[in-house]
Amino acid sequence: MARRRNPLAVWFLTTLCLGFARLTRVLPLSWARVLGRLLAGAAYYVIPRIRRVGLANLDLAYGNTLSRAEKTRILKASVRNVGLVAAEFTRIPLLGDDAFFSRWVRIEGAEHITCDSGIILVGAHLGNWEWLAGAFARLGRPMAGIVRPLHDPRLNTFIDRIRASNGVKTVEKAQAGPEVLNLLREGFCVGILIDQNPHQSAVPVRFFGVETWGTAAPAMLAARAKAPVHVVALIREPDGRYVLRITPRLSLDTEGALRARVLENSQRCQDAVEALVRAYPEQWLWIHRRWKPRPRFEQEWALKQARDKARAGEQG
Repeated sequence: MARRRNPLAVWFLTTLCLGFARLTRVLPLSWARVLGRLLAGAAYYVIPRIRRVGLANLDLAYGNTLSRAEKTRILKASVRNVGLVAAEFTRIPLLGDDAFFSRWVRIEGAEHITCDSGIILVGAHLGNWEWLAGAFARLGRPMAGIVRPLHDPRLNTFIDRIRASNGVKTVEKAQAGPEVLNLLREGFCVGILIDQNPHQSAVPVRFFGVETWGTAAPAMLAARAKAPVHVVALIREPDGRYVLRITPRLSLDTEGALRARVLENSQRCQDAVEALVRAYPEQWLWIHRRWKPRPRFEQEWALKQARDKARAGEQG
C-alpha cells in the first residue's frame, strides 16, 4: 500500500527545493557546491532516518568487513555527494556548451559504442547521476532517460524541463514499456538507473550477496529489441571534475527460455552495478532502502513458480 503523504509537507518541501535550485542557479558553481555540502552535512545530523537507513544498508552490504568508523565515513561522504548533485542540478543545460563541458567532463570508453542502432545504458545513483544523460548526449546520439515522477507537479515540471535540455527525452517509468521499445528501434540510447528497489517489473536478484528485488526492464528490453547493454557512470574525481565511464558491451545470455534469460541477465546487470558501487562507495546513494522487503513481489513470484511447475507436470 502506498504511503499517504501530507499535502502541506509536500508543498513546503517543494518550495524549499525550488528556492534552493534557483539560488544555486545564480551562484558560481564553486559557491553552489559549498552550499550543497553544508546543507547535506547538516541533514546528516538533523535527520535520524539518514543515519538509520544508511548505516543499516552498509551493515547489510559489508557486514563485519568494515569498521563502524569506516561505514560512518562512507555514509557522510555519500550524503555530501547528494548535496553536490542537488547543487549542480541546474547546470545540466550547460552540458551542451563546449567550454563548460570540456572544463568539467572527460569521456572514457566512447570507442565501445560501435553501433548506430538503439542501446540500453544501465547505471546507478552514483557520482552525478543527474548529469549522466546530458554528458552521454555529447556523443551525438539521441538520448532518452527513464524517470520516476515526483509527488508535487510544480517540482516535477521544473525538474523535467531541466532534465530534457540538450535534447534528452524523458519517459515516465509507469508508461515506459512500449514507448522505450519504439525509441530503441528508432536508434535512441535509453538510460535506466537500476540500483533501487523497484515498484514494478521485479525479479529476484542478489546485490552485495543479499537477496532482494531488481528491475527486469533492461533484460526484457534487450531481449525484445535485440539491443546491446552498456554500463555507464559519471564519476566525481578528486579535483571536482567528472569522468564519463562507458564499459564494453555487457555479455548477456541469449539462449534458452525467455524467463530464465531475463533472470540471468538481470543478475548480470546488478553485478555490473555492484562493481561500480564497490569501486566508489562514497559516491553511491546509501540512504535508499535498497533491500526493502516486497511481500507483493514475493507472492507474485511464488505464483509464477507454481504455474511453471504445473505446466511442467502437464507436459511430463
